Amino acid sequence: MEADSLQSTERYLKMLAWLHANQKKLIIGGCVVAVIVLAGVFVAWQKTEAESSANARLLNVPLETFHGSQMTPTPAGPFLDLAKQSPNTEAGEYAAMLGAKALFTEGKYPEAHQEFSKFIEQYPDSPLFPQARVGLAACLEGEGKTLDAAQKYQEILSAYSSDANIATPVKLTLARLDEALNKPEQALSYYEELARVNNPYDPWAAEARERGGLLLLKHPELRKAPPASAASSSAPLNLGSSPQAAKTPGAAKP
Repeated sequence: MEADSLQSTERYLKMLAWLHANQKKLIIGGCVVAVIVLAGVFVAWQKTEAESSANARLLNVPLETFHGSQMTPTPAGPFLDLAKQSPNTEAGEYAAMLGAKALFTEGKYPEAHQEFSKFIEQYPDSPLFPQARVGLAACLEGEGKTLDAAQKYQEILSAYSSDANIATPVKLTLARLDEALNKPEQALSYYEELARVNNPYDPWAAEARERGGLLLLKHPELRKAPPASAASSSAPLNLGSSPQAAKTPGAAKP
């Protein structure tokens, strides 16, 4: 029994590692739509028999399967079935989110929108509640409803401005949508804000620099002239380039 528990725990941890590694796959044309933060997942791992059973069933649903030499994401069905069968368990809660995400990844935006809405209604206290709101906005974008999506993202940014895990990718998304809505100056302000992160490994800052540089090529009138005499900290950001990554001792060259 103890060996089974250890094996289940190991598989669970692998599942979380996979989700974390693949969080940027929720993308529409470079739009990061959700960063699934799973810290504190399954706090009451085996508090009831129903919870334990639901946990085991969730762990038995692979996130991906091999088809020949390619990995294919598991469709939404198994996750949504589990969510329906175990609605009052944490496993059911996370299965509901995974099912909605799978529908989104499959490009089934109206269906995904419905599942994200259902999640918000059913799990208002879930740690994944913000991600469900992001999912709704992403579905609107996927359906081509750019203005509605931008409004939803703005509401999310206002609600979670102090949570970098939510606010940072949402700002990047809003900047891209502002470009689509012909608001380049507003987009540039987001790119400049994100580009100020002094971390060469930050993916959001790197993408903001790249997108900001491309935006300035299209709208050179937005480029600010450098001050006559100012500290380097107040000089305009060098958008369009990323800081050179620090060399890691012993790292192999590409």
